[in-house]
Amino acid sequence: MSFPSKFTSFDNSILAKISFLILEKVEVISLSELIHARLDKFEDISEFMLALDVLYVLGKIELEEGEGVIRYVN
Repeated sequence: MSFPSKFTSFDNSILAKISFLILEKVEVISLSELIHARLDKFEDISEFMLALDVLYVLGKIELEEGEGVIRYVN
């Protein structure tokens, strides 16, 4: 589930799954809309949240807490 290793293939790792959360031509999306649109690509909500965490740490998204939206960073 987490990172690629000799036990986890890249295709099953979180690094491969973060691509499901990157939406083309979308700059801002609410967290609830993103969950509704992409949760089915993940095993469960914790895996989905881990993918969001990785994108945040990599500086690819920002969370605007007051508005409850995710902003994609170029």
